[in-house]
Amino acid sequence: MRILRFIISILLIPVCAIATISFYNGVSTIKDVSESGLYFILGALLYSMVHLLLFRLNFLYIFGHESMHALATFCSGGKTSNMKVSSKEGSVKTTTPNFFVMLAPYLIPVYTVIIAALYFISSFFIDITKYSGIFIFLIGFTLMLHLAYTAESIRGKQSDLIKTGYLSSISFIYIVNLVIVFLIISLFFQGASFVDFVADIYEKTKNFYWSFWKQLFL
Repeated sequence: MRILRFIISILLIPVCAIATISFYNGVSTIKDVSESGLYFILGALLYSMVHLLLFRLNFLYIFGHESMHALATFCSGGKTSNMKVSSKEGSVKTTTPNFFVMLAPYLIPVYTVIIAALYFISSFFIDITKYSGIFIFLIGFTLMLHLAYTAESIRGKQSDLIKTGYLSSISFIYIVNLVIVFLIISLFFQGASFVDFVADIYEKTKNFYWSFWKQLFL
């Protein structure tokens, strides 16, 4: 398994570079910031200021982190018990500690998903458009919370990442988070096409590995 993880880690490194280039190219197509895009930026900036200058939302993040472990376990057909959360640490026992269960909190911005779900559900009962700015602001805020703590977890070498293979895990987390961030950006900024972004990653990755294969074996 260690050898397999090492091989996967090496194979994912070029994909990380390609995804970064595609992300930059996709973002560079944004020319005008719409009103929704401005709310998103303000939410992200506010969280950044709170995190860096004022205080940490440790309990909120840790609760979401452990909840994602529990939800991923449920989706994997397992069971959880003894969930503990404090402002310093958290834990939850799972019966199916697989790759998805361990990495789910780093891949899925749980509070961003909750905000989006609340917006969607509320639209069936009230005229939600008058509150759209608030929801978009909160999406920017919660997404930045997810990214900030995910970056700190990677830097701190969390046990979840060690168990699943540190290098392969951070590469996978990096790629998935880029995709999620660009997906959200594409919803609020005109000119950013998520389909083009994914297609660009696919084409560049395919061309890279095909060229690599030809150099080695053809």
